[in-house]
Amino acid sequence: MEETVRQLAKLLGATEVECAGHDAHLKVVDEQGAELRLSLKVGAQRMMAVLVDPSGMTRCSIDMAPVSFAFEEREFPGRVTLRVGYQLVHLDGQPSVGIEVESLELEERTKSQRLALARGVP
Repeated sequence: MEETVRQLAKLLGATEVECAGHDAHLKVVDEQGAELRLSLKVGAQRMMAVLVDPSGMTRCSIDMAPVSFAFEEREFPGRVTLRVGYQLVHLDGQPSVGIEVESLELEERTKSQRLALARGVP
């Protein structure tokens, strides 16, 4: 797990990382001062993310499970994508923080994530 958290922190450009047992917390701050706070509960395969604007107002908060796969999208530097059921959760850390949730197309839902990536489908 430590290697996965280390890779996520590197890709997102995390400014703070805390790990305790099977839990990890990351904080990413962009140039404008907006924050992405990410909490991972590996034992429960759960991710929680909060997007806070520069004035301190929470703009988005999600809590999703089970996370089955995490991968880097090479065409979007600074982005990590998590597969959660039939959704893809895109977490952006650079150049600005952001959260995007996308539903998989109906015909792509039964395919494994590795097979979908090999075909060029996120």
